[in-house]
Amino acid sequence: MEAGASMGGTRATADAAISGGAAGDGGAPGGSVATGGISTAGETEPTGGTSAPGGAAGTAGAGIGGTFSTGGIANSSGTTFTGGNSIEGGTVSAGGTSSAGGTVSSGGSKTIGGTTSTGGAASTGGTTGSNSACPGADAAEFALIQAWLNNTTAVGALPNYAYSNIKKNFPAGAAFDRLACSIAMSCAEFAPMETDWLRKCEAVITSAIVAESSYNPLSVVTDSYATRAVPGGTANDPTVGLLQVRFSSTMHDYNYNGPMAKMAAVGCNWPPELQNQPDTSNSTFWATEGGTTYLNFMQDVACNIGSAAWYYFYNATGNGGTAVVWIADYCKGKGIAGTMVAGLLSHLEGGTYSPRPADGTNTYPWGIECCSCGNPSGCACTGCTGRFAAFMGIGTPNSRPGPDPFLETLTPEPSKYCK
Repeated sequence: MEAGASMGGTRATADAAISGGAAGDGGAPGGSVATGGISTAGETEPTGGTSAPGGAAGTAGAGIGGTFSTGGIANSSGTTFTGGNSIEGGTVSAGGTSSAGGTVSSGGSKTIGGTTSTGGAASTGGTTGSNSACPGADAAEFALIQAWLNNTTAVGALPNYAYSNIKKNFPAGAAFDRLACSIAMSCAEFAPMETDWLRKCEAVITSAIVAESSYNPLSVVTDSYATRAVPGGTANDPTVGLLQVRFSSTMHDYNYNGPMAKMAAVGCNWPPELQNQPDTSNSTFWATEGGTTYLNFMQDVACNIGSAAWYYFYNATGNGGTAVVWIADYCKGKGIAGTMVAGLLSHLEGGTYSPRPADGTNTYPWGIECCSCGNPSGCACTGCTGRFAAFMGIGTPNSRPGPDPFLETLTPEPSKYCK
């Protein structure tokens, strides 16, 4: 991460548990990044205080600093609320139960040894670039993600209301293809290099979007950090979109540290004028323009998913030590190998998440990995059969998979995540 962490508020989860604040995309520029809540991204000095876990991480379902409220409950017909935000110290609403009918298919056999269009993560099936709707992605991976989003490959992997929102917000055709392609290309560019992590990345992102927005791309959450005092007035810095990114954090951090060619490959047209803005953590520009001028930019599916995937995985591969590693130091080769749990908790709590090492029992990563209903606090989720686990065809009704992919060591790759 960069150089500070701000907890900044809560994020919309629509179903995932967030406690002690909400997950963030990174930290205020130059300080702590908070996206959707507390997490800080990176390389800047904290502008909203230091990130606090809100209490001890729970085990087997207890949230950090409390469990959260998602602002509403999905009804049994599959629809969900779209305007709730997580509340610090509240209880999590699971938003309804997911469909559990059917067996999970992992998407077919995998071909090892290919490379992505940018030489990043290995291709896992099919011939790269053969699908006209997503020419940069492996055709088999793109088709698999489409199947996941259509609830045809892993029945019940996502809650029913998520599938309902996908059909509503991403109808068949170009909008649906762009959603699937944004996930596929974000992973082609930013998946860790370890074996099978192209597929695992796809499953993480597809599952995490439910936790952050329930597939409502227009989701905007104005938390306390979003309206903090800044020089000359008040911030307008909400968390936004499918993966709840914040302008002053993840977008700021990527703007100054991330490889623009990779973001373009994902399909994001990054505003060129942003790269001419001063790189300061307390800039009034970065604190106020996210909720106004650049709101549509952050809601853009490719920009939102691409920047958040970058944030998840640079933290997973570099913020696993006993002390926070901000993006500026990561890019100088100072990253400490971590895990997917470290990446997710960095999003939830900020780079200064605690305790360290990352707590694998925390309800936020557990919900994304295992629970079809969203979070162990919101349903009888004692094993690991939903979300990521369902997409990957791993886990059991009684326990998480072993070895657990979320606890696999992921090594730093500054050449992939840095300019």
